[in-house]
Amino acid sequence: MIITTVFLDRDGVLNADSPDYILHPEQVRILPGVPDAVRRFTDAGILLFIISNQQAVGKGLMTSRCAEAIFQKVIDGAESAGGKITDHYYCPHRKEENCPCRKPGTGLFEKAEKDHDLKMEESVFIGDGSGDARAAERLGIPFYLVKQGWWKKTKAYCYEKGISYTLVRDLSAAAEEILKIDQERTK
Repeated sequence: MIITTVFLDRDGVLNADSPDYILHPEQVRILPGVPDAVRRFTDAGILLFIISNQQAVGKGLMTSRCAEAIFQKVIDGAESAGGKITDHYYCPHRKEENCPCRKPGTGLFEKAEKDHDLKMEESVFIGDGSGDARAAERLGIPFYLVKQGWWKKTKAYCYEKGISYTLVRDLSAAAEEILKIDQERTK
C-alpha cells in the first residue's frame, strides 16, 4: 500500500484529552513521542492533517478564535522536533446538529482531499474515538486506534460494530507501523 497522507485526531492522539474539553491554550499538553513521530512522517514525505470535532465552540464554551489558538499550540508542540502538520480542519457544531463535517461524517476529510489534491486510497487515520473509527470505515481507509484517550470504549465499539482497526500504543507506535508498510512499497 502506498501511504501519502495520515489523518490525525487531535485530542487523545496529539495532546492529552479532557472530559471537560480543552478550552484554553494553557491546557494543551503534547503527548510523549508526538513531535518525533510527526518529524518521522514528514521525513518520509507523508502529509499530515488534523481532523477534529470541537463542539465546545457550538456549545458556546469557547470562541472560534480560542479554538484556533488551541490548534496553534498543539501544532507548534507537534512540530517542535522539525516535522510539519500540513493543515487542520475542525467541526464546531454540536453532536445533535448532525453536521456532515462532524466525525463520523466525512466532510472534513473530503474538504482536505479537495484542498490538497489528496488520494483517499493512499490515506490512513489515527484516532482514539468511535467517531474516528466510523469515519475511517466510511472512507474505506485503515484505522489505527491509539491506546490513549477514549480507546477502551472505542475498542469495544469496534468489536460490537465489526469495524477493523490496528491497535497501537501511541502515535509513535503508529508511525512505526505505517512507515514499515510504506517502506515495503519502495523495496
